Amino acid sequence: MQLEEEELPETFDGRIADGTARLCEALETRYRRSVETLAEQLHEAAVALEAEPSPATMASLLRRFLSVLNEYRSIIRQERGAALWQLAAQYLELAEGLEQSLAGSEKSFRHLPAMVAALPWVEECLERLATRSPLAGRRASALRSFSPRLGAALQREAEATVEGRFCAVAHRIQNQLETRLRQVWLLGEFRKREPSSLDLYAAAHAGLYPAFRPSPAAAEIGQEMARLGEAAASAGLPEIAACFESADGLAHFSLLHLMPPDPPAWAPRTMTHFDRLLMGRVSRFYLYPFLHWPQPIELAATVLRLGRPQFYERTAAQALLEYSLLQRDLSFEPNRLGHYLDTIRVLEFQFQTHFEGYLLRIYSYPSLKTPEGWCRYFDALRRLHNAEIPLPELEEFRQDFLRRRGFSGFAALACRLAQRAGPVQ
Repeated sequence: MQLEEEELPETFDGRIADGTARLCEALETRYRRSVETLAEQLHEAAVALEAEPSPATMASLLRRFLSVLNEYRSIIRQERGAALWQLAAQYLELAEGLEQSLAGSEKSFRHLPAMVAALPWVEECLERLATRSPLAGRRASALRSFSPRLGAALQREAEATVEGRFCAVAHRIQNQLETRLRQVWLLGEFRKREPSSLDLYAAAHAGLYPAFRPSPAAAEIGQEMARLGEAAASAGLPEIAACFESADGLAHFSLLHLMPPDPPAWAPRTMTHFDRLLMGRVSRFYLYPFLHWPQPIELAATVLRLGRPQFYERTAAQALLEYSLLQRDLSFEPNRLGHYLDTIRVLEFQFQTHFEGYLLRIYSYPSLKTPEGWCRYFDALRRLHNAEIPLPELEEFRQDFLRRRGFSGFAALACRLAQRAGPVQ
């Protein structure tokens, strides 16, 4: 599949179909029917690609490959090797993040690894790791100090198993698969015209929400961004308003970090699909693949690598734009009314989540001068993306923040910004 190449290939090795055929044979009797079916579809897509190379046939092959990887991982996730590899990978990322953050830090931060290890949800992960790994069990004290060397050794221990080796390979190629799928989708759009970032955003939005017409054109989206920027500025939200100053900039950020690699294939139809879309966006925002459910340890590891909290005003701005665009004058089939109302509720929840993340950063900044403050921030992030909002520790801060801007609560803010008299529900 030449995933390591930056440019899209024009021809494909005939061994792709042979390889997928062997995969079908390997999965035919060993695993549940769902992964066998997906492998058969992957082989059919490989045959179609070799017969007629095109963006459509390449995208089909990539989607099928991702589906096989994801389904197989879900099947083996409780196997010792797979579970150990996932825990070891998270441990190593957090250990490396802590080591990086401690370099040159104040003396008080030397206690940060021990304080992180004492967080209940981190402690639970360490206990699970010690249960599954003889090496971790023998080195309990080193485990709680978050040693990158120990983390690398734990990964090697996991990769000594068949399931662990599969997880390592899947991890290595998933980003390549998603990147190539994004390239193929872009190629299809460029074959139609010479699109701007706004044109591409409009195409991605239309692909995600095909049931609601008419889809907004690029010019209309640009106008809505300008209006939302003015509305956010007048509401006393200058950081969110600034995100709308460059329409192409926000569109580019959204395409890179918040849109699925192939938007039409991710059009949500059920709440499970919406969950996958929203968590995929969080995953990309935290620098992981889209088809991934980020764990709290991974959120903390990304923050430590960056050396700062994430800037949620950018994701809040994109969530507000999407929420507003789907409250324009639209038409859809009568039997789609429930789906439309579910969509609006989910998008309002998405905006609320990322606006809460924006407030959390502002609220937490003063306390990040201490390791205790970082631990509280990590725990709040865990609850934020576990749908435990509004966060109770922000209650007084949130009320004062909104009251000083003339809003009785989040719902009033959302309605004002989207220029709606009240919630659509």
